[in-house]
Amino acid sequence: MEENSPSFENDNKWIYLGKTANFDEAGFYFYDLKTKERIYKAVPLNEAFSKNTTLFVGNINPKTNRIPLVVHKFLFYSESQGRAGFVVENEDNTRKIKKYFYFGWNLQNNQIETIQFLAEILPESKNAYAQSFQIGSTSEAYYFLFSIDGDLKDKVSEDVQNLLFKVTGSNVEKEFEYNSIYYPYNPTLHPESKTIAIVAYTENYQQLNPKGFLYKLGTQNLESFSIPSVPYGICFSKDGGFLFIASADTGEMRRYNVSNLSQVTKAKWGTHGHRLGFWKEGELVWVRNSGLHVYDPVSLKQKKVIPTKKFYKNHVNVSGSEFLPFQTLLLRNILEDVKGGAAVKILTAD
Repeated sequence: MEENSPSFENDNKWIYLGKTANFDEAGFYFYDLKTKERIYKAVPLNEAFSKNTTLFVGNINPKTNRIPLVVHKFLFYSESQGRAGFVVENEDNTRKIKKYFYFGWNLQNNQIETIQFLAEILPESKNAYAQSFQIGSTSEAYYFLFSIDGDLKDKVSEDVQNLLFKVTGSNVEKEFEYNSIYYPYNPTLHPESKTIAIVAYTENYQQLNPKGFLYKLGTQNLESFSIPSVPYGICFSKDGGFLFIASADTGEMRRYNVSNLSQVTKAKWGTHGHRLGFWKEGELVWVRNSGLHVYDPVSLKQKKVIPTKKFYKNHVNVSGSEFLPFQTLLLRNILEDVKGGAAVKILTAD
């Protein structure tokens, strides 16, 4: 099962491609950038269930022999750290109960060494829904976000509970918690300044005045600020002093001074963009279906355009493209590969 948002993993040596379907053996697919080989890693989910049955709801299906656990979200994989992490959904279909857990996987002994309860959805919360989000890592820890919307039909109340978790070795703990009206979207970490930017997804026609949030790790202080609609593009400057957000449906670009979020510089770039980032210092790239639009991060003026037709012959939708900041762009076209997967190009500025 291909992931809509691939990520650089294993000290940036691999690309995470996706997980197996829920009815198959639990496992993850990767692509080795050096050997150009596809790698499959089976996850010891069945063994973890059999050793910890009292933690979970539901039973093994007697017809299919499937356990009531599925991978909800892949988070990270690192051979140098000897660990990987992911979120698991545990469902009891008969009682309409869902539980969510963080699973810490020790790669050296191939064992699930950490199982941490995150949240539960009870039968009376039939309109509730949970999502998990990768964030990234500092030199000390990995971070992820887990969110539950208490009622998907409620678009007014701050009924989305957002839990920010910190993973250090085999330990996982809640770093911070806040509520919001909308699900978080596109959480982005600047590792050196230890700052996380989180935006909300709304569309321009809705006129909902969406907000973003800025959180400094360890401070318990969350700043909110106004953002444009459909914020597909979001990234920090190299020193973390500025935050850039680009809208896919209006083409508006905003550059925020992180030290004073009221200081905002705006520009009009272009629509149908899917990813924003630096592939080298001084070149900020707005990855649009039409091409790679390269801008000066200070003046916000366009320096050049590299048409996507240079890389792809047919229709182009570059959603799921990803940056390894100031190093590499993974350019992904979901409409090119006739076999059903996305056609991917690995590009550097030079």
